[in-house]
Amino acid sequence: MRKTILVFFLLFSIKAGSAYGQELPNLKSIKLNSQASYKHAEPTVSKVIDYLFKNPIDKRNKSRSNAGQFLVNWMNGTPDYIFYLEEKETSFFNTDSDLLLMYMAALTKFSLEHPTEKEKQTQALGAINLVLPYLYQQSDKKTWTKELWQLYDASKNGRLKEFLYP
Repeated sequence: MRKTILVFFLLFSIKAGSAYGQELPNLKSIKLNSQASYKHAEPTVSKVIDYLFKNPIDKRNKSRSNAGQFLVNWMNGTPDYIFYLEEKETSFFNTDSDLLLMYMAALTKFSLEHPTEKEKQTQALGAINLVLPYLYQQSDKKTWTKELWQLYDASKNGRLKEFLYP
């Protein structure tokens, strides 16, 4: 019986660790100081985005904070991508820095997955479609504004484009 409990506990620990304990690369060792360094960092950026989307929002999580800081630094400096952070789209998320970070992570994810898509409305719609399901599952919806709920409802009902760009 003791062995069964021990095995169960170990399996549960491993499962829980793999769900929330995804490791990040050493972000401090990655220097973003040349055009080539930003291109070379793209796989790391993808890992950072995966980390952010696989882990719940938690202001006390230092790794998450470091990942967000790295992502923002990369977004600000990369010469290969242009990220449009227009008020029309970001206003839904700017009440909470974690919500805005997740929108920025979604915008980066969409841009990396669709490098030829340069139209800013398409990028914004792609990002919003990526971030809303995550936010609905992971964030404290008590902090959501009425406008964010309207955005979520429009997305859920297939009217996101019409809602954002009437």
